[in-house]
Amino acid sequence: MPSRAAAASAPSPAATPPHSVQPTPKASTLDRPAPKASTLEQRVTDLLTSQVLDLRLAPGEHIVADTLAAALGVSRLPVREALRNLAGRGLVELQPHRGAFIPRLGVEQLDEIVEVFEARARLEPWAAERAAQCHDAEQLARLDACLRQGFEALDQRNRGAVNRAHGHYLRTLLAMAGHSVLTELLEPLQYRTMLAFVSIVIVAEPEGWRSHQIIRDAIARRDGEAAAAEMYDHLTQVIKALRTPDNVEPSAIDRRRKRAGTGRRPPSRGLASMRLENEDGGR
Repeated sequence: MPSRAAAASAPSPAATPPHSVQPTPKASTLDRPAPKASTLEQRVTDLLTSQVLDLRLAPGEHIVADTLAAALGVSRLPVREALRNLAGRGLVELQPHRGAFIPRLGVEQLDEIVEVFEARARLEPWAAERAAQCHDAEQLARLDACLRQGFEALDQRNRGAVNRAHGHYLRTLLAMAGHSVLTELLEPLQYRTMLAFVSIVIVAEPEGWRSHQIIRDAIARRDGEAAAAEMYDHLTQVIKALRTPDNVEPSAIDRRRKRAGTGRRPPSRGLASMRLENEDGGR
């Protein structure tokens, strides 16, 4: 695995994309944020996506379409279509005659988790490079807020809050990169690793948040090469830790789930409290 010094001086092909990103005064179509959702199906999709990515719906939870439709005050059709949209991105599993479930990635799926990180290591350095060259001051402030939340959660030993802050950090970095296709490719991969860290614990874990701070500093000084190299090094260190024998264990949450004798949770009580935002941002 490349060291930080080696990566910074001569990034691997995975860390440096074939085409250098140059900031332009006018964003391309891909660089512009997607227009605000206007259809009911898309609004339900956006709501469920945020609930899943923020881990308000835990791995194994059952999403009951009727319950969700009643809570949102809509018919079952937009809910069903929204669940299909999420399934297409790997955010839910649709099981015949059973319904929709939040996927689970545990110790038994360690090979799959490693493959997800390998895919991220090919794509995420480019996102970091683009973020360094395309971000604005407001986006950098949001990234700083994510870092503060992450370090505070670490101090409090709150793994759930750490995971949520990590998700906010990654999605903020993708927004800074300003590339919709890259976001579509990376966001489901990032989400699957977030799911994994609900169910597994790396015993000797790399200093992930220190790496996030170094990446942030490179982005702030618009050093795309350094941001890409640090991102690549960070992800390869995680892969190395995952591959180390006896270095991955089930989390306390996963152990409790297994002691309960089921890999699936009952229908989520949180569904009944969900509310759909109006198009003007109200509820």
